[in-house]
Amino acid sequence: MDSQLTLINPEPPLELVLEKSSTPLNTRLLVNGKARYKVSTVDRDANITNVTDLRTNQVIATVQRRSFLSDKVKFPLRFGGKSLKKDDWMTPIKLDTGHEAWIINSESGKFLWRWDRALRMVEDTDQIIAFVKDEGPVFALCVKRSAESSLDEIIPGFIILEHRLRMGTKALRVAEGWGADERSTPLGTPLS
Repeated sequence: MDSQLTLINPEPPLELVLEKSSTPLNTRLLVNGKARYKVSTVDRDANITNVTDLRTNQVIATVQRRSFLSDKVKFPLRFGGKSLKKDDWMTPIKLDTGHEAWIINSESGKFLWRWDRALRMVEDTDQIIAFVKDEGPVFALCVKRSAESSLDEIIPGFIILEHRLRMGTKALRVAEGWGADERSTPLGTPLS
């Protein structure tokens, strides 16, 4: 008897499109054009960022950036609702390829954010569960349907890393401008 191979099309990922593709902060994440999550800084200095599920109006994660102490993350529905040091939850590592990565120590297990300018994805035991789609004008976080229960940890990880990447890019642009524009030198004199 011949065995038949049945091909099943995988379900398309959940696409969380950033309403403002220029920043991961102070934006809404849209699903099919409707706001699903809101990312907002809640203090004047932009040190505290909340992620709110707009279906329930419940804050699902808070990221607190601090200048001198460790940044903190808080998940009201995980870890007993207690704040954690960001580096305990999201541990930086260096891969054999030389790329940076972060291990997310989740209540449901560990997963890995692999990150560079071209490749931004979350993996769970070598299986991609989320990735960034950057096909202008669309900028979206795409998450496998089977990983939706971890969105409260995937979204903050994405926000932290995307913000870090964009701030690094901005710093490079400023540095390039510093050396290229004589008006921006400390003394206003051309570089020789």
